[in-house]
Amino acid sequence: MYDEHADEIKELVLNFFPFDNSVQVIDTKKGKNLLRRVQLPTLKLEMLQIGNIVNIFSKLLHIKDCAPITRRSLFNNVQSTFAIIKPVPPSLHGKIVTFIMKNGFHIVRMKNGKISKDFAMELYRSISGNNMLPIIIDYVTTGEVIGLELVAPNAVAKWRHCLGATDPAEAAPGTLRQLYGENKLRNVAHGCNTLEDATQMLELFFGYENGLPRIQYRSTLKNCSCCVIKPHAIIDGNVGAILEQIATSDKFYISAIAMFSVNLANAEEFYEIYKGVVPEYEAMCIHLAEGKCIALEVKCYDDSLNAVCEFRKLCGPRDPDLCRQLYPDSIRAHYGKNIIHNAVHCTDLPEDGELEVEYFFKLVANEQQ
Repeated sequence: MYDEHADEIKELVLNFFPFDNSVQVIDTKKGKNLLRRVQLPTLKLEMLQIGNIVNIFSKLLHIKDCAPITRRSLFNNVQSTFAIIKPVPPSLHGKIVTFIMKNGFHIVRMKNGKISKDFAMELYRSISGNNMLPIIIDYVTTGEVIGLELVAPNAVAKWRHCLGATDPAEAAPGTLRQLYGENKLRNVAHGCNTLEDATQMLELFFGYENGLPRIQYRSTLKNCSCCVIKPHAIIDGNVGAILEQIATSDKFYISAIAMFSVNLANAEEFYEIYKGVVPEYEAMCIHLAEGKCIALEVKCYDDSLNAVCEFRKLCGPRDPDLCRQLYPDSIRAHYGKNIIHNAVHCTDLPEDGELEVEYFFKLVANEQQ
């Protein structure tokens, strides 16, 4: 935990008791309880992944490690694998993400991009002798893809199983390719065969070289609005549905997407316009910093429209209860819980769209190298 008053990092022990959803926080160096055992209904077991940030009564704790017995029981055989959503109609992106999350995967990294032929050759190294390889390489490099890091027990084998057979016509019912694939070439998504391959491809897709991302972010910073899918919406599994609602609106398209971890200082800076204006400012900052969020650059198909003004209508007012009464088809009406947990942030001022997108895709992105 970062203590802003003492300007130091404190190492603490967090005990979680799932049978009554209670927590206890211990400062082992001082040998005392910072928080006596108390129930915390908002904390869920799936939030306690190593690397996550959890909000314990407005204090943000970064989970760095766990006890061996916890590792064996909660993280047994947990792996990361690399997945690519191939060039498919944007209307399918949300459905695919929903499929991924419903099948028990945690998405811990995500961004769209265009891959080079060298990258594609590494990706399909296992079928180097296949006659279709040149066609496959051409297909995946001419369109836009979405790369994801998926975490689950035995993630590599599990993702291959969820994909189904290469040919959608031969894929088992309920697999991703059977549901959304067209043919052997346009079969929705790709998965790695081994953990070693997955580790290599994750570094190639999400890594940096000479201070620059190997796969560049797709933000244009022109006539756009910023949308941030908040941590609670990700935990609740609503990412795919939100993406689908945007992509099927006939007015908007998502030109850039990436998952970020935002620290409290970044959140306070990003929301600075609301400081002293809305009473929820502090709580808004804490929530944005307490887990992964997904930033989107949203644009209108019609360039004559102001993307910020138009997209704000799709999101609805800040209060989801008001949305459900007056704008029942809005994003916040469907997926918001309250003013803090209202599913998404969207740019308010018409002139701030480019600035907010730039904040995530340049400033925050550079800090996370």
